[in-house]
Order: sequence, then C-alpha cells, then structure tokens
Amino acid sequence: MCREQLVKLRPHVKKLLDEGAAVLGMSMDTPEEASRLAMDLSLAFPILSDRNMVIVGEYGMYGKEMGMPEMGYAVIDRQGRIRTQQIDRRFGENADTIIRALRKAKRQA
Repeated sequence: MCREQLVKLRPHVKKLLDEGAAVLGMSMDTPEEASRLAMDLSLAFPILSDRNMVIVGEYGMYGKEMGMPEMGYAVIDRQGRIRTQQIDRRFGENADTIIRALRKAKRQA
C-alpha cells in the first residue's frame, strides 16, 4: 500500500516543490533498499532509511498496533518546528491536503 501511495504522490511533487517544500520519504528499510525503492518507482525525491524508527517516533508516526511506521506526512517549517503531522494511509491521493497544510505553515511562520 505504501508503494501505491508513493506512486499516487508522484504527479503532485512539482506542486509541493513549487510551494517551497522539500519532499522526502521515510522507510525502515536499509539505505540500499530505500534507494532502490525510489529508483524502482521513479520518484523525484529520496526515500531515507530510519531502520530504528527514531525519526518516525519523534514525528509521531509510529504505529504501535503494527509495530512499524504509519503512512502519512509531516509539515516542518524552516525553523524545524512541526506544523502538521498526520497519519494518512492515502497521502498520495490527498496531496491537496498536504499543499493546504504547507500554505498554512507558511502563513504561521
């Protein structure tokens, strides 16, 4: 399902970048597996490895029920403050919601 949502996010990446976003994916895969995933899916953004789920946990995206990261997104402002964090298993389909969150974060900065 994550792969499916990454593919659905792909056509919206330019809009996210135009809003000033840096787009990154997080995975508990090894760095090599994460890099291969980005290549296999022809993503225009990197997939970073968080094997121990430290970053995932700090951003509130750890799914205790599954024991693995939840799908979703976080909007972080230029000062490093989390403005929005949302578990969203359809994040690729909901790119417009992410764009609205980016715009809101820019207004609050």
